[in-house]
Amino acid sequence: MPGEHDLNLRLVELGFELDGNNLANRILAFQKSRALPQTGICDVLTWKSLLEASYHLGDRLLYVHTPMMRGEDVADLQNRLGALGFDAGRVDGIFGPETLTALKDFQRNVGLPIDGICGPTTIEELRRVFGRSATNIHSVKELEDFRSQTRSLSELNIAITHQGFMDAPAEILRFALALKGARAQVIMHPDPSKLAGFSNSQKADACIHLEEQRGKQEIRFYEGFSYSSASGKVLAKLIAEHMNAPQCGLDIEVVGRNVPMLRETTMTAVTISMQDASFWVLHSAKTALAIATAISEWTSRDFRHYL
Repeated sequence: MPGEHDLNLRLVELGFELDGNNLANRILAFQKSRALPQTGICDVLTWKSLLEASYHLGDRLLYVHTPMMRGEDVADLQNRLGALGFDAGRVDGIFGPETLTALKDFQRNVGLPIDGICGPTTIEELRRVFGRSATNIHSVKELEDFRSQTRSLSELNIAITHQGFMDAPAEILRFALALKGARAQVIMHPDPSKLAGFSNSQKADACIHLEEQRGKQEIRFYEGFSYSSASGKVLAKLIAEHMNAPQCGLDIEVVGRNVPMLRETTMTAVTISMQDASFWVLHSAKTALAIATAISEWTSRDFRHYL
């Protein structure tokens, strides 16, 4: 983890000016600007986001690499390609296969060598033809796919994930979904990136991640780099609607967050974060029923008014 001097330098470089000795407020402002959990503490996720924020398009060559290249320069590339109609996938700041395909399509379209490398010549051409649009082609496709979906719950493959100590609530949710005809599997791993990878490899249609956290009770969907998951937002709002109903009696907030479990999954995903594990023990049965009912409705109604 960084020292305070290094942390201050990076925050100032990103426009978060010095505010007396209140480093926590500057960290909080940065976290809010990047849709991170707002703690005012420079944890591992915040530090990684600070490092990614230091990259601007043109600072380095972008290409397929192992591990995948990450940064706000990648997100800028994805946004520019998407605004031009080349689908780079969800804007997540990760240079993966969809970004590579979109980049090659762009290079082919403008007559550049099709090498899949975003270097000075490609960036110059991107900037020449780019008219910044608020509409990303992947956002349009996701919304249209979501609006036209006709699958029933019994056709879905649902991943229920957690990082430990949630075995009982996860199994109760799996059972509640099975009663409604869905195929669901429980996946546990302490590393959220590994969990996301396992869920992707299972080709799940939706992922419900259960976790304990201090502070606000939240249902989270993916939001980051000026992008928001339409289907994730709708599913999160539906689950909140049922969990806040009198039979559950909760007061849970829906928020967009840029965290690994949501950023790195390729399917619709939400994270349900409750204040302590005892809640899951005491209320898991009715909570599971509320979540299962929400997922069932998510597959069968028009939810444009939620967006």
